[in-house]
Amino acid sequence: MNGVTAVLHKELTNYFQSPIAYFIVAVFLLGTGYFFIDHVFLRGSASMDTTLQSMGILLIIVVPAISMRLFSSEYSGRTIELLMTLPLRKWEIVLGKYLGAFIIFLIMTLTTCINLIPLVLYGNPDILNIISGYVGFILLGMACIAIGQLFSSLTENQIIAALMTWPVLLGFWFVGKFKSFQQTAWLRSLSDYLSFSGHYGDFLRGLIRSEGVIFFLAVTTIALILNTAYIRGRR
Repeated sequence: MNGVTAVLHKELTNYFQSPIAYFIVAVFLLGTGYFFIDHVFLRGSASMDTTLQSMGILLIIVVPAISMRLFSSEYSGRTIELLMTLPLRKWEIVLGKYLGAFIIFLIMTLTTCINLIPLVLYGNPDILNIISGYVGFILLGMACIAIGQLFSSLTENQIIAALMTWPVLLGFWFVGKFKSFQQTAWLRSLSDYLSFSGHYGDFLRGLIRSEGVIFFLAVTTIALILNTAYIRGRR
């Protein structure tokens, strides 16, 4: 795992030496803070369900900004050749970069926990539901980052990488809405199963189902395997 650690260290250094990471975290914090104030203080909701639901949608928007540079910056900066000549396995490169983006995502997620302080002090929230919601949020983030990294490996233009990632993530989020238009049962089941929002909604209701956990982990794994295969076959 020394190769993974080396790539991870490089990615975290790049993130924190760039203002982009701080800007993304700040935007995400402002967004989640707004949703929390709106749902809890203005609408009088004593739970985090609606806030976490809005955070999921915000995550879909923010993740491409985190993942777009992972490989695209290596291509445009002509450093990919150097990276590939190092004594590193391709999966170590992919996993190291993924973990770097995932740690940034975890930092973003942890900072939102500040919203729980007034909720606990002045309300009576369902802690188990909140924990379940955050578990779902982290799993959702894992899948979204893996998909974003895959598209980053396909182009040297960071903006194009982000523009390819957004519609795919939005498609996964809203695909469940189309099940009512399907005439056959298996298409309705498929639309429902592929829905990020559907599985995430279960977590928000306090249901940590193995189906949802396996789904998000499977999407993450498949995206990373495809990413590794593309990097290995790239000349």
